Amino acid sequence: MERTVTDLVTLIQCRYPDWADFEHPGFVDDEVVYKQETVKKAHAWLNQVELDRLIAAADYDTFLERLVKLSQDNNLLWRRVPSSGDTAVLTHPALDKPTFCTHIRNLLHGDRPSPDRLQTFSDYCAAHHLPNKWPLPTYLLFIAHPETELFVKPHTTEWFLKFMGEPLVVTSPPTAVTYHIIREKAGQLFRQLRIYGVRDMVDVQSLLWVCYRESKGRVGRLDDKGQVDLDVPPTEPITESVDYVLTSAAARIRETAPLFAATAENPVYSLAQCAAETGFAQSDLQNWADAIERKGQAIFYGPPGTGKTFLAEKMARHLIGGSDGFMELIQFHPAYAYEDFVQGIRPFTRSGTVHYEMVPGRLMQFCEQARGRNGRCVLIIDEINRANLAAVFGELMYLLEYRDREIPLVGGGHFSLPPNVRLLGTMNTADRSIALVDHALRRRFAFILLAPNEDVLRHYHQNTGFDPAPLIILLRRLNAQIGDPHYHIGPTFFLHPQLNTHLETIWRLEIEPYLEEYFFGQQDKIADFRWSKVRSQLIHQGTPD
Repeated sequence: MERTVTDLVTLIQCRYPDWADFEHPGFVDDEVVYKQETVKKAHAWLNQVELDRLIAAADYDTFLERLVKLSQDNNLLWRRVPSSGDTAVLTHPALDKPTFCTHIRNLLHGDRPSPDRLQTFSDYCAAHHLPNKWPLPTYLLFIAHPETELFVKPHTTEWFLKFMGEPLVVTSPPTAVTYHIIREKAGQLFRQLRIYGVRDMVDVQSLLWVCYRESKGRVGRLDDKGQVDLDVPPTEPITESVDYVLTSAAARIRETAPLFAATAENPVYSLAQCAAETGFAQSDLQNWADAIERKGQAIFYGPPGTGKTFLAEKMARHLIGGSDGFMELIQFHPAYAYEDFVQGIRPFTRSGTVHYEMVPGRLMQFCEQARGRNGRCVLIIDEINRANLAAVFGELMYLLEYRDREIPLVGGGHFSLPPNVRLLGTMNTADRSIALVDHALRRRFAFILLAPNEDVLRHYHQNTGFDPAPLIILLRRLNAQIGDPHYHIGPTFFLHPQLNTHLETIWRLEIEPYLEEYFFGQQDKIADFRWSKVRSQLIHQGTPD
């Protein structure tokens, strides 16, 4: 940790050569004073008594007006494009003011730890399809409680975590687990900075922002969207007529390697490690990795319980290992549309008037972030076949095959897949109504079958005290009774460290309902696989009476 603090001081002295402590006049004037002024306003406007008064009076307009004013009080939040900026939720047409204000009040002054409160707020936004990003809720926590809370801008925070030896991709939506790690690392840094007179998280955030900027050796002039992606305030005004600009591949500028580049890399995750953690043969993993590299995209498919998503995440870790790449996971569903994935027009309100703006979807956001990285960036699409793929993918169907091309989008602008992007999908074959996919799409992906693998069970239970041999014999009989390999029972149902204790519950509440659905109207076919019958085959394992 001492080396980390020393390195941070070295970085800040690139900007302020005589910086010796947090009383440095230039540093205070440039980075601290304006934040302290916002904190003072927040203490007056957002304290618990005041927010409870506004809610009791049903004065939600004043509540929201204060949030808007505080969000505009400085340049910490990016808000030039209301529909996709950090404050988009405040002007969202579906915003229910009473509920939203109550959740903000609980976010700032609830009884539980702040990571749990942030998770509740994030869950609320997700459930109501509201913009759900890190900056706004953590900004409000930061200005309301500067002694303990840290403002989270994903790129800056990722740099900070990697610098502290905790490489972590900070992706939306916000989660309690990630914010707990961020606060823990910020607290460690705060304690180490006491020798420099640190006062609160305003000082910490200001220091990290300067160090992050100094560590990023940038060349050329970034366009406005590139500035936003780097969390760098634009140096020139953005024209109001442009909400989202897709530049050509030649016009995009990449970041150069930052100082202390080693701390910005993900840890290496070898296929040998992957084999040890998953139970799959390393030779199989190598073949699958080669296929992913050859095609650029692959789909793991198979019946329930074969570890498709688990393996996709492990393979993604291998692909980004030792680089500055990152991974994200999204899940398709029947309502998923082109507008969600690529781009689409969305309604927003401004000054009481409804207007429509072109908004980038998850794929475009992911690719724009990937353009600033040198390593592979992996997008995992869980349950990929639950959406209408031809409709959702749109122009991506062409780009998956011709990855070196650029194509005009129906909504305007041009788009290409960055060469460092890899796509991994997962597909459950048990639902035959969705298992069949377009042949044109099939030839664009490598399809990797994950059938029930007994070796995975043996590998997992090597040191758990559970002998999987009788269970494996039982599953062979059960899958033979099922007959269709698309519906076979996979091993992941039984990957539990205390399986001796939980086997009965797993069988009664997960396996039997699955069989009842599959053999609907044919109850005689599952009679021999009720727990009351199979228990005798497993009783010697120590399962509870």
